[in-house]
Amino acid sequence: MKSNLRVVYFPLILFLVYFGLDKTCLLPQMKKLSQPDATYLYFDYKTDLIDQVEKIHKANQKPENFVSGVRKKTLIILGSSRLLYFDTARFHRNYPDWELFNFSAPVTSPAYYAYIFERILERGVKPDYVVVEVDPLQYNDGSDHFVRSNLAYSFDLPFILKHHDLFKNSEISFFLARFLFAGYKYPPDLQAIASRARDPNDRWLLALNELDKYQRENRGAGRSIIPRENWYERDFARLELSSRHTISWLYGNFELSERQFGFLEMLLRDARSGQVPVLLLRPQVSSTMQRQLDEDSRLAAPLAEWEVRLKKEQKDFSVPYLDLRHDRDVSCNTFVDGAHMALDCYHMLTVAVMREYRANGL
Repeated sequence: MKSNLRVVYFPLILFLVYFGLDKTCLLPQMKKLSQPDATYLYFDYKTDLIDQVEKIHKANQKPENFVSGVRKKTLIILGSSRLLYFDTARFHRNYPDWELFNFSAPVTSPAYYAYIFERILERGVKPDYVVVEVDPLQYNDGSDHFVRSNLAYSFDLPFILKHHDLFKNSEISFFLARFLFAGYKYPPDLQAIASRARDPNDRWLLALNELDKYQRENRGAGRSIIPRENWYERDFARLELSSRHTISWLYGNFELSERQFGFLEMLLRDARSGQVPVLLLRPQVSSTMQRQLDEDSRLAAPLAEWEVRLKKEQKDFSVPYLDLRHDRDVSCNTFVDGAHMALDCYHMLTVAVMREYRANGL
């Protein structure tokens, strides 16, 4: 009888041991020791940032702030890495009556924006202004970037179940596997763990700690420390190459995504219902990358179709659309690679965003 019990309990004990070890992959220090890049770091912080939005927004809603005229408005940024580097301190100096919260993260999509906006509204927060990045690359079902970035690190189970019709079955399975098993979401690299754990001054650990500290002190804004602060690319050949690689990955096998337009419509409906002003913003890319996009015959038809669809959504929901490729007041000519503006350009971007708020009577 005892022998039979051992047979029954041994797999159970083994599973519990595995389950316990698996959950160590969720520890913040373990993730810093094991992960190959910083993508997870930006997404992980967004839950804490939602808490901060709720706390600060509700403090600003106190009746005495309205009477005294010191109530600050809330600006939410929903973008990719191309909107990640807003200078929060400079923004608050130039616009002292506003609070800025940046939910941008690497390679995002309308699904991610709808998710964040839904979570914010659920907290009883009504932002005064929401900037939503739009670009054809975010509406490409032919690329794997949605799975590798958004689905890998964002969303929660209620959101997936509520909007399951907008996710593929394979994506739901992928999410559930990463939701249940930490080792699948944050796969441990034993060699990297051993190497970084031996050296407390490991450059990767120092960089991650700096990035995490900076985003927490600046409400989600990223810090450009790689390759170095305030750097931009001066080599035209490198811009050509980085532009080509970006287009190949993010625009390759372009298949216009109906479901991402569905997520955009979801966000715009929620905004209209809550009377939240929204600006659709298309960031500028380098002239090198723009030229390659314009000259790519394979992309001409789908990009034109995307433009028509986006303008239809804009018209249907009566929201302003700012395309920085054609804005005379924003002419960025310094880029860290083909697709990302250098930090100096963010001041012009901020001015344009706030100009639109006033110009459209938002």
